[in-house]
Amino acid sequence: MRYFASSPAKCIMFGEHAVVYDEPAIVMAVGLRAKVGVSPRDDSLVKISSRDLGASAMFDLSSGKAVSGDQASVEKLFPAYRAVEETAKALGKSRGAEVVIESEIPPAAGLGSSAAVAVSTIAAYARMLGEELPPERVSNIAYEAEKVVHGTPSGVDNTISSIGGFIAFRRSEGWLRIESKADFELVVGDTKIERSTKELVAKVRSLRESFPDVINPIIHAIGHISIEAAKALREGDIESVGRLMDVNHGALWALGVSHEALDRLVYAAKKAGALGAKLTGAGGGGCMIALCRPGTAEAVARAIREAGGWPMVAKPSPQGVVSWEEV
Repeated sequence: MRYFASSPAKCIMFGEHAVVYDEPAIVMAVGLRAKVGVSPRDDSLVKISSRDLGASAMFDLSSGKAVSGDQASVEKLFPAYRAVEETAKALGKSRGAEVVIESEIPPAAGLGSSAAVAVSTIAAYARMLGEELPPERVSNIAYEAEKVVHGTPSGVDNTISSIGGFIAFRRSEGWLRIESKADFELVVGDTKIERSTKELVAKVRSLRESFPDVINPIIHAIGHISIEAAKALREGDIESVGRLMDVNHGALWALGVSHEALDRLVYAAKKAGALGAKLTGAGGGGCMIALCRPGTAEAVARAIREAGGWPMVAKPSPQGVVSWEEV
């Protein structure tokens, strides 16, 4: 018997970095998914492999240490192992397993790749142990596993990968679904520049500690942008949503988390007719997003490609994590 789970990527439309400081963010699940297959072993070893990363390593649940695999593979796959470890801890039982990861989500691009893999791993491994966990519990376990990747994660990545759809998220209050009247298309432009979310979050924290009277108002303003954007989305006012995206990008640039490649794609998208464009995720590389009127996404995607990016037209994913088993 093999046990499977898949979960969607995330796209932060508004509020990245500020969400770490309990400001609201607006997040949508998109139809790029991470799939994980798990099969049981008769020992305490967890073998994890990822075809996309070209990595394979083995860990021992009894010691919590890697027992095989080169250093690069161990580092890439340790977050998935932590997802297994946290699941075993939460359920109070464990068993060795073979874990195979297949993901459509580009890593280190701001689309929540690590969280989607963690969520899928947890759901599949729990099912192997005889537990079909509700999405909210999968999310809570994934949050603990994500700490090894991001240090102080906001919780938004594991939340959206678990529940899917389109949400407003605040760390101290949780999430609520947004019912939007807005009709739009979203283009994701990947710079293919990898970066560390953990390092960028720490960079903003350091800047805030050095200049609190300057940085705190910027962070608070980003939170207000999210609130205004939620109103505009509910009312179907996509022009205002686009303008707010532009303001949000400027605020993130001021926090030092943009990148010349991101700015180049943002400006190219705007020139091609996008209503608004901004980086998404931690910044420093990774991806940007462009808001488009229906029927204009292909022209914007072409402009992003010509500017050196790798565009994807993103469709919302109403479905969060799902799990199943096969003989």
